Amino acid sequence: MSIPFYDFPSSPILIIGALGIAVAIAVFFVSYQKYFNSPLNKERAEKKKSLIKEQKELNERLEKIEIELKIYKNNS
Repeated sequence: MSIPFYDFPSSPILIIGALGIAVAIAVFFVSYQKYFNSPLNKERAEKKKSLIKEQKELNERLEKIEIELKIYKNNS
């Protein structure tokens, strides 16, 4: 009784195809990283603006709370 096994073909077309797929995946990965880290990306710029606005609002709220705490401590 012999155990069947698959012998991977060494066809040059298969090797070229596999290398082509690997290159395509590498190009996709690099271009994806470059696009989303680009300063020209509109989505990133909008997100940054909204985060800065939210940070300002939170800082203002924090300052109001700190002032209220000082007033509370002075009245106690």
